Amino acid sequence: MPEMSANPASRRTAAFIAILAAVWFCFAGGRHALASHYAASSIPANWELAARIEPGNPETWYKLGRFREVDFDNPDVPLAISYYQRAIQLNPRSPYYKLDLAGALELVGNNSGADKYFRAAQSAYPISAEVSWRYGNFLLRQNRLPEAYVEIHRAALVDPSLIAAAVAQVWHSNPDIHILLDQVLPDTAEAYSQALGFLANAQEPTAALEVWNRLIVKDPRTDWKWVFMLTDMLVSQEKFDEAGTVWHQAAARDAGSASPYVGNSLVYDGGFEKDISGGGFGWQQRDAMGADFDFDTDAKHSGSRSARLTFDGTENLYYEGLFQYVLVSPGTRYRFQGFMRTDQISTESGMRFEIVDPKDKSQLDVLTPNETGNLPWTMEQADFTTGPNTHLILVRLVRNPSGRLDNKLRGTVWINDVTLVPGGTGNSAIKAGNREMVSPPAN
Repeated sequence: MPEMSANPASRRTAAFIAILAAVWFCFAGGRHALASHYAASSIPANWELAARIEPGNPETWYKLGRFREVDFDNPDVPLAISYYQRAIQLNPRSPYYKLDLAGALELVGNNSGADKYFRAAQSAYPISAEVSWRYGNFLLRQNRLPEAYVEIHRAALVDPSLIAAAVAQVWHSNPDIHILLDQVLPDTAEAYSQALGFLANAQEPTAALEVWNRLIVKDPRTDWKWVFMLTDMLVSQEKFDEAGTVWHQAAARDAGSASPYVGNSLVYDGGFEKDISGGGFGWQQRDAMGADFDFDTDAKHSGSRSARLTFDGTENLYYEGLFQYVLVSPGTRYRFQGFMRTDQISTESGMRFEIVDPKDKSQLDVLTPNETGNLPWTMEQADFTTGPNTHLILVRLVRNPSGRLDNKLRGTVWINDVTLVPGGTGNSAIKAGNREMVSPPAN
């Protein structure tokens, strides 16, 4: 016997329910699409439309809260707070809604409420650097310093990009270097480097030296830019002994197989065996129009290479682009020596060494002989006594502009084996520069 057909009433009911469901899903989908359209708008009024169309979306309420808090034309922090609270009711797991509610509560003076929601955000996301950072800064503003240091330390551990800001924030609230080093910063070379940079720029020599001592233990091959920054700051404050100590510590750790200092000479890398340092008490080189600097492994007085400058004959230039600052003692006699070779140096104004007190040239300004034309390797020499206030001198290769019509400088000069040693000879305070012809060694 064939089965009985389904009840027509049941079929109609099922069809009605299916149609109703389809209509509902179409309506809900369209409603959500419209709300999303308004929420994605750049017009804040449309966000309010989105919230009315789809009031169960926490992100829309959060977006409205942010707008009402930071609207420069018409801020309404209490309204922003109510929007944040609505977002949290709809999504109590979000730490970011709680963070911004905490910030808004602090703005209206409700610090206990702010603290409550900062803690709630931390409970929701305990490993978040942003949560710890913002909570730590809130605690700084509340002068709850030990708690603040814990939070900022946690943030800097998770996100090292916050270290520079952490140093600045903590130092401005409490300039105690031991707290900064022991309670706030991670024990890393990166953290100490960032702190050193900040303190050097802030002209804080004592604190910067404390950081330096930590840094060289953690990373003996410290980036030279921090050495330059620290020594420059110390020299600017006339802390010459400290600057010399920092430089020699760095140089000793970067020496490799050979020391950059020869005998008792005070000149760093006088043989140009290393690349140009670019700062501190090493060689520095500045480009000049019509001049090309390089090293030469073929023409050298000793060692593996010399420094070479080639002039192309297009400029009547004042050249002082290769130089080194050297720490000295006041009222002390020194002997300078440097080897020079020239090839077809034109004009009557040629190449020479100058030793000068950069702060006060009246205290010291010595020039070696003017070298032009072709010259084999020759020892340029000068004895001098530093002035009573001279702690720093400048050793440089110079050429003064020519006063003649045919004044464009061309040709090549090499220098090598530059030294400065205490105990120069001679009776006068400054003895005129002299030179000694030497036979070039075999290359």
